[in-house]
Amino acid sequence: MLQPFKTLARDHPVVRAVLLRALARLRRLAHAPPGLYTLCYHRVPERHRAGFSAQIGYLQRHGRFVGADEAVTLLETGTATAGRHFLVTFDDGYADTVEVALPVLRAAGVPAILFLVSDWLDAPPANPPGPYADRAMVAAWLAAGMAVGSHSCSHARIATLGDAAAGREIAGSREVLAAATGVPIRHFACPWGVAARDYRPGRDPDLARASGYATFFTTRRGVATGARDLPALPRHVLEPEWPLHEIDALLGARLARR
Repeated sequence: MLQPFKTLARDHPVVRAVLLRALARLRRLAHAPPGLYTLCYHRVPERHRAGFSAQIGYLQRHGRFVGADEAVTLLETGTATAGRHFLVTFDDGYADTVEVALPVLRAAGVPAILFLVSDWLDAPPANPPGPYADRAMVAAWLAAGMAVGSHSCSHARIATLGDAAAGREIAGSREVLAAATGVPIRHFACPWGVAARDYRPGRDPDLARASGYATFFTTRRGVATGARDLPALPRHVLEPEWPLHEIDALLGARLARR
């Protein structure tokens, strides 16, 4: 029943802004239930540095930031629901993640994980929306205490691939990235991340687990509360320029009636 409204909001930015402004009148992040909220960013251009910083500061007032490994521990031990926890993730490996987002994160003392497409380390797409981080930038990211994970070998739509090719995208990228960075690769974020369309729920999380990953991140919105969420972890896709009331609308919970 809600799908027509979601489609309308996705395809019409003005309509989306109006709907989220109205929704924010009913929802607040301060009322969101406990658990793990994973945030998914892509680009953070210089012109949106201030917006990104404002979002991080706002979230910091409503919960505790954790790294990916700590998030797994919270879920496995059942302690994720002891509070509200936020995990910051970045997909694709854009250079501005290191150049713009990293200084903001370091100033705030916030950990994050960058999901890299292994083939793009040395051969990024010919017509990208922005430059990608090279090996030196990835090294700087790691030296700052941040983590890296896999976003597949080639950013393929894994659901369309046969078993062997899907295995290469998932397991092969882990091996390449571990060799390139010198650190274990424990986390996998599925490209696009929609069940059935972008990955096969009955196959691909199992392939990830069998190849040594602790997590399989999707783009389904929601809050993770226990170990059962690890094979299909929800994430909230955000843009750094979104105003703070949209954070309330998207992550928050309905205000209690008086």
